[in-house]
Amino acid sequence: MITPDLPYVPPGTVLTLNSADWYHPDEATRDDPHDVVVVVEKVHSDGATATAVSVWVTGHAISCTWPTSESHPPCIELRVRVEAIRRAVAAGPV
Repeated sequence: MITPDLPYVPPGTVLTLNSADWYHPDEATRDDPHDVVVVVEKVHSDGATATAVSVWVTGHAISCTWPTSESHPPCIELRVRVEAIRRAVAAGPV
């Protein structure tokens, strides 16, 4: 399987996503579109095809205590548009 042409996104990268750049199936009918900031744990491109429009991203909320507390599972799991990931990486650290 060929994965989408994604740049490497190291763990700890902060992605600021506008409401059009992400979704989660549980929130597909949400009435309050909002921006999300996620500290990346992993970009799951391994199951995506070359024509994928989005990939799963797991990570932590910016307010999460993960850097100073015991390790715990990701707080956030979202489908993120591949183009949004490319834009964020190209822009560099905030």
